[in-house]
Amino acid sequence: MKGYVLKTSFLILVVLTFSSLALAQDESYVPLNIKNTYKKNTRSYDGKPGINYWQNNSEYKINAKLDPGTKVLEGTEQIKYYNNSPDSLSEIVIRLYHNINKPNAKRDFNLNEKSVTDGVLVKKLNLDGNSIDLSNKSVVNIAGTNFILKLKNKISPKSLVNLEIEWSVTIPEVQSVRFGSYDSTSMFIAYWYPQISVYDDVDGWDRMDYSGLVEMYNDCNDFDVSLNVPVGYHIWATGVWQNADEVLKQKYLDKYKLAWKSDEVIKIFEKEDLGSKEIYKTKNDFHTFKFTGENVPDFAFGISDHFLWDASSFEVDKSTGKRVYVTTAYRLSAKDYPDNCYYAKETLKYFSFEMPAVPFPYPSATVFNGGGGMEFPMIVNNGSEDSKAGTVGLTSHELAHQYMPFYLGTNERKYPFMDEGWAVMLPYDFQERMAEGNTPRLRTIKGYEDFAGNEFDLPLMIPTPTISWRSYRISAYNKPALAYDILRKTLGDNLFLKALRTYIEQWNGKHPIPTDFFFTFNEVSNQDLSWFWKPWFYDFSYPDLAIENVKSKRSSIVIQIKNQGKLPLPIKLQVMLNDEVVKEIYKTAEVWKSGKEKIDVKIDGIKNYDAIILGSELIPDVNSIDNVYIK
Repeated sequence: MKGYVLKTSFLILVVLTFSSLALAQDESYVPLNIKNTYKKNTRSYDGKPGINYWQNNSEYKINAKLDPGTKVLEGTEQIKYYNNSPDSLSEIVIRLYHNINKPNAKRDFNLNEKSVTDGVLVKKLNLDGNSIDLSNKSVVNIAGTNFILKLKNKISPKSLVNLEIEWSVTIPEVQSVRFGSYDSTSMFIAYWYPQISVYDDVDGWDRMDYSGLVEMYNDCNDFDVSLNVPVGYHIWATGVWQNADEVLKQKYLDKYKLAWKSDEVIKIFEKEDLGSKEIYKTKNDFHTFKFTGENVPDFAFGISDHFLWDASSFEVDKSTGKRVYVTTAYRLSAKDYPDNCYYAKETLKYFSFEMPAVPFPYPSATVFNGGGGMEFPMIVNNGSEDSKAGTVGLTSHELAHQYMPFYLGTNERKYPFMDEGWAVMLPYDFQERMAEGNTPRLRTIKGYEDFAGNEFDLPLMIPTPTISWRSYRISAYNKPALAYDILRKTLGDNLFLKALRTYIEQWNGKHPIPTDFFFTFNEVSNQDLSWFWKPWFYDFSYPDLAIENVKSKRSSIVIQIKNQGKLPLPIKLQVMLNDEVVKEIYKTAEVWKSGKEKIDVKIDGIKNYDAIILGSELIPDVNSIDNVYIK
């Protein structure tokens, strides 16, 4: 009880601190630790990266071997880590994500007992050619999923170090947290290699233990990966496949190459090909798949010996002829997947040309039919859905993440609303268009209304590690998606898209934080949007508008609307007579710009009416009882 009270008090203190800072600094809603980045000029109040902005990065060269029979994945990696910061680093934090599967690991939810493993076994570590004694606890400290290496010699600013790591993991024989096995020979491999954590201008080293709920935050890195697997197995991965001509026989190589320049979907592996010994060139027991990925925050892959494979592409830049390769790999039993390559391609075309109207930033994208729904750079791991709307929704949501948190390297561990909220909102129009009767906006609103205003409905700016799982879903997905969609309607499509594209242009390949987003939109719109940011992101607010009073004046009526929940919402009013709408008006959320609790809406040309209805199913409201006025 005492711990709960202390934690609750701390959360309230954090929120009050954010709000008081917001009030004291007008539009500059900047918590103290973040405000320091503006003092150092790594960020600027116009929303752009500051003149002193920096971020670190790595180059990974990985050689690994996976035996699907034993589920053992072992490898070696060479890492060049570039310290581009002005700081001398006395340690390196390395992530060992699979330690979440160790028997006594800290986890946010229970695992299937068949998912429990020994975690990541680091067998050897060299730093700049010198062997590290892994048993020396004054040098090496493994705490949960973090491997902390204390350095004898600090890494100087603007310098690099070379690490060599030998390691192994056992892939769970069942589905685990965002990785694992889906049948005896099909797996999705994620969070699988020791990776350097993020050192940034806000928090220094990211030391957050991975316990399952929060997801990722990585630098933009380069990968050169070689994966050795038994002949008969195929791999789909982050990056671009470099040695297809060494692995595939001509018939399949021709199909693969054709897909890179075809607007039509090419069936590369069909039902009759499954189990065929005529697919691969290699005569040995194992063959190697080689991939490279540039400026991507992570590397993941799927593997199977019995998946179907479809592929296509589309032109993303007419001036250069640049095309994006889109592919799906799926089970024969996945009835929703034969059309999913088309859905995936249309999704990326929509993102490229309509919303956010930014050309897809990577050369390829893969939808792998594993389980659940989880994004990784250039590849997503999705289960099957029972309806077209479900398939389109899951595919478009996970592919939206290629923009956030990958192209824009947002810190999803602290602020998931900066990527999950966008991944919900960005494909709304596409989802409605592609599946008749699909209502993603209504589902988002309903999910939020059922939760809004209760004690776990916390301000979005509270970092995820300090909130309960009860708050996470709403904070990460529903509420921010509504905020972005209402902001779009408030600014109008043209201005909204201009601001969003500017934000993406300024921060792609970097690490934006919430204030960078807020300040960019302020700058581009040439408006002080603090009236919107504060209630939606900083305050204990919820959606609740009510008709407070109605006055008739000759041929007009004045309707007083009270904002009981303090969130800036659009206003829709319908004037009724004999169960028919005789007048309807709509006002954007900007009507609350003054900060007043009540506003008057005058409607002219009304000679007779018998009722007034406030709101609609597309405007959230926790209490609709006070939304109807009967004359």
